[in-house]
Amino acid sequence: MTSSRTPVVEPALFWPTIFGNEHPVEIEIGSGTGTFLLHAARERPQTNFYGIENARSRVRLVEDLIARRGCTNARIIAADAACLLRSFVPAASVAAFHIYFPDPWWKRRHHRRRLFNEEFTRDLQRALVPGGHVHTATDVEEVFDLIRATMATTGVFEEDREVRPPRRSLTSFERKGMARGAEIWEMTFRKRVSTTDEHR
Repeated sequence: MTSSRTPVVEPALFWPTIFGNEHPVEIEIGSGTGTFLLHAARERPQTNFYGIENARSRVRLVEDLIARRGCTNARIIAADAACLLRSFVPAASVAAFHIYFPDPWWKRRHHRRRLFNEEFTRDLQRALVPGGHVHTATDVEEVFDLIRATMATTGVFEEDREVRPPRRSLTSFERKGMARGAEIWEMTFRKRVSTTDEHR
């Protein structure tokens, strides 16, 4: 008799099971049409890149591009990023997060849907390795202020002004923002290394 339950993967084997190796993993939240994901995977073959995108049509597009370009170190999934991060990504298993141009949810009654809140930043903190980075960019100053404020609430992240988000190509959202004259706001945050972490 077979079980219908999903097999449980040990946390240490989670990413090796997905990628088939033990290379560092970086996650992009909101991969869109794969502009960053595909460029980063090609330029850094010794790093695994995992994209999370809510729109299934875009995921199918990026999956096709990954296959055609032979990007063995890239994967993408159609999912709610906050839910996936909270429920499945093992603690201290991600080297960096890339979050570029998250939906601003312009209407006030929709602000609660914005990605960055205290719970989400705690989940980023849990998933990141000590010293790991969160790279962000937006063309909405209000969203930029929200990102900085919520990242500060954990007491664990610090702004790393010596590191810029490693974006090489403009995303479609960035092009639209620049076309309307918007300024691009970007910031990298670093997870502090605690004394406990240093002596492990």
